[in-house]
Amino acid sequence: MSTAPRKSARNQTLPLTEQKFLKSIATDLPQLKARCYCLYQAGWTLSAIGEPLGRARSTVRSWIVSGPYPAQSDIPQPIDKTYVRKRPVSPGISDTDLTRLRALAPLARRYRARFPESHSATIANNNLSTLTRQLHSEGVSIQELADATGVTYRAMYRRVKNVR
Repeated sequence: MSTAPRKSARNQTLPLTEQKFLKSIATDLPQLKARCYCLYQAGWTLSAIGEPLGRARSTVRSWIVSGPYPAQSDIPQPIDKTYVRKRPVSPGISDTDLTRLRALAPLARRYRARFPESHSATIANNNLSTLTRQLHSEGVSIQELADATGVTYRAMYRRVKNVR
């Protein structure tokens, strides 16, 4: 496969004319592989290419990897849809918040439920929970928060979502 970045046509099916053409050359494997390679380079997904042929993505991928093949001029181009991420890009953690997270995390780790409200570990635990919830509401991912504090994703998820 090519190492150049390519924009894939997610959730798009090949045009009917291309589907019919692929079916017509299905018995000529070298020509079929070349066509699949060119379709993939044009931005079509492995699923979209394999679907009209009744082939799995892995099969189509093996054909494409066995390329490169000469370019073909009549390859249909996918409709350029702007891909919208399901999860927005994280704004990141500022240096001041990162310093504060790293200072609070070791203290909060010592917290136990039986500690009084005035205990330093209890205060650190409450401050860490407040800060992580605030950062998460601003779009910082749970994984980033977990990495910054040195805990697992699951532990940070429980802290942010208040799950016990």
